[in-house]
Amino acid sequence: MTNPHPTYQSSFGLLQAEAAPDDQFFWKGDITLQHPLFTGTVPVYLITKEARLSPDMLRFTEQIVANVGEYIEKSLLFIQQTLANDPETYNITATERAWLEVDISEFPLEFPELTFYEAEEWFIRFAGGRFQICDPYGIGVTYRATVPVNVNNLEDSMDAE
Repeated sequence: MTNPHPTYQSSFGLLQAEAAPDDQFFWKGDITLQHPLFTGTVPVYLITKEARLSPDMLRFTEQIVANVGEYIEKSLLFIQQTLANDPETYNITATERAWLEVDISEFPLEFPELTFYEAEEWFIRFAGGRFQICDPYGIGVTYRATVPVNVNNLEDSMDAE
């Protein structure tokens, strides 16, 4: 679907419209992060059912992005704890169990990206990692506002293309 409003200016940069399936609308931006846990470009995606970004959604996204380093750390800790508490559900191998004990600065996930939906729901995906469940799509955390609620094993996901 074509976005009638191809760009939005946010506090963290320009959001550009891109094609989206299923009668949805999609905007993408990038932020550059320098944080002890991750340095580099972090993609930010906003997906809506409406052709315009609501001021509330944009404001909420800006609040999260302003603290993205904290959310990366919170997400890594949440994933580490979840996998340690339930390794069988996530098919954690004997070799991988040792990684659940490392300091969070050494936790083997990388390439974070943020996806925001309406109603203060959002998702942080780590597109790469050493755990077998990270192949091929990574692993992520679903948030409701500022609270992590679920670790998402994406190994059985379908490619969007």
